[in-house]
Amino acid sequence: MKKYIYILLTFCLLASCMEDPTAGVVIPKYTPSTGNPEEPEEPGDDLIDPSEPLSRGFVHLKGRELKSLNSLSITGLNDGEKVILSTLAGLAARVTGDQVYINEGGPSSVWLKQMQNKYGIPVKTYNSLSSLVAHYVETGVIKGYITYKPYSDGQSHSVNVATSLCGLLRGIAVQESLVDKVKAMGVTTELMNVSSHDEKWLYENYKDQLDKSLAADMKPEIFHHLRDYITMTNAFAFYDYNARKDWTWRTSILTDLDEGAYCFGYYDLDEWGMVNNASKLGVSMLPTDQAANLATLSSIYDTSGLKQRPATKEVTTEENVHYVTFLVSDGDNIAFNLWGQQGYFDHDLHGQFPVGYTISPSLYDLAPAALRWYYENSKEGDYFVAGPSGSSYIFPSKMSDADLDAYLVKLNEYVDKVGLNICNILDQKIMTNSKVYNKYLAQPNIDAIFYTGYGETGAGGIKFSDNGKPVIEQRSVLWEGLSNGRGEEAAVISQINSRSANPHSADGYTFVFVHCWTKDQQCIKTVIDGLNDNVRVVPVDQFVQLVKQNLGPTN
Repeated sequence: MKKYIYILLTFCLLASCMEDPTAGVVIPKYTPSTGNPEEPEEPGDDLIDPSEPLSRGFVHLKGRELKSLNSLSITGLNDGEKVILSTLAGLAARVTGDQVYINEGGPSSVWLKQMQNKYGIPVKTYNSLSSLVAHYVETGVIKGYITYKPYSDGQSHSVNVATSLCGLLRGIAVQESLVDKVKAMGVTTELMNVSSHDEKWLYENYKDQLDKSLAADMKPEIFHHLRDYITMTNAFAFYDYNARKDWTWRTSILTDLDEGAYCFGYYDLDEWGMVNNASKLGVSMLPTDQAANLATLSSIYDTSGLKQRPATKEVTTEENVHYVTFLVSDGDNIAFNLWGQQGYFDHDLHGQFPVGYTISPSLYDLAPAALRWYYENSKEGDYFVAGPSGSSYIFPSKMSDADLDAYLVKLNEYVDKVGLNICNILDQKIMTNSKVYNKYLAQPNIDAIFYTGYGETGAGGIKFSDNGKPVIEQRSVLWEGLSNGRGEEAAVISQINSRSANPHSADGYTFVFVHCWTKDQQCIKTVIDGLNDNVRVVPVDQFVQLVKQNLGPTN
């Protein structure tokens, strides 16, 4: 899959060409105090003791209920300052409703505007990291700092150690070279120096104090992404560069987690191995290592009416046509949900033709403001699909029966809450594994499965579960760089135009899986413009209904 090969390029392109969606929004300007900040005190009436358990949404831990935001642009900050900012954001979300927002521009400005306008959250804009830190010194949020070495200094992993300890010790993570600068901001107490320690030391000494409902694959080279959520939740942040050769240590970490736990982050050295390892242990992967502001975004509690429109139930079949639907990949990836996916919606072509989007139900807990924005800004022909493979990235065929059953019970409730009644499964050989798809489709709130095989070409098979619900396999992929150019626009056009125009046969349907990192709205339009007159492009939900009507067991 190579989910992240194109992520940095995508980020750069979007940031460079997208107009600021917050243009015209009036945000109160903050003028920092010129007085000397007082020494931090223990939490007072306005702060929540960090030892107080966090609230949990339907599944995931959430920050304290959001009351106000202090926004700072990431522009101009060095790597060490980004770590300070992110761990500060996580610490604030653990002890107060007055929280930090890291403005990366582009889509992150959209979520800021959404929280301000839709939820009425007041926003103060800070012009410097020092003034922001001083604010949280003055309010007593920060007790001190934890010193670490950056990865660039001898490949140290101590930034992960510091990140995991920030919530426990009520501090911010500061690399050695920035200590004097942070002291000048008013953070004068060193809580601990972990520069010589790695994650194994952390686990041996603090294992019992770390949260057991999640852990995080976290590269020490990552600075502001996800570190806020790790700080807030007291999660164990780790990264084992040798795991792809020996999964023993990672296995021991995931085994120690609670039943039904999640692993955040991402192990980009071996995607298949990462998910395979976790699934066998009953742990769900939630790709988040490039996601910013999860601590703060999770602190929105209003989920009223947060549901996709119902799927179309009545569709009229045209004779002598070939039906096509497009579904965009990687909806399990929270970072994509919060960045590149918004770019699909912001595209000039959005709404001009039907497109389906995979998306994570976990946004209901982790970023309800963003999920609401997608629902409110969807247009006719848009339809959202849960996964893969449901509420998180798993290989269901690798899970034990008991673990998969427990996962699906939760998923059934999750998809009902958000109206994501069609699921995408990413795995291998599922079309011949009726046990797995029958388990999914036995859930009353899951109406259909779109199957995409990991490394499989896809033959466009259509099968039905024991209770008559469809399982639809990808037949074409719009994906740059595949062998023989089979994923390029011209090839996909040729494939579809050569297929049967008989809606009463499985050959009369094509589900096109669109690789989100290499293809966009324009690529989809190019394919559509090249299709024969007897080809009909329909939304995902209508495609499912057509398959049921014309190929289902009762027909």
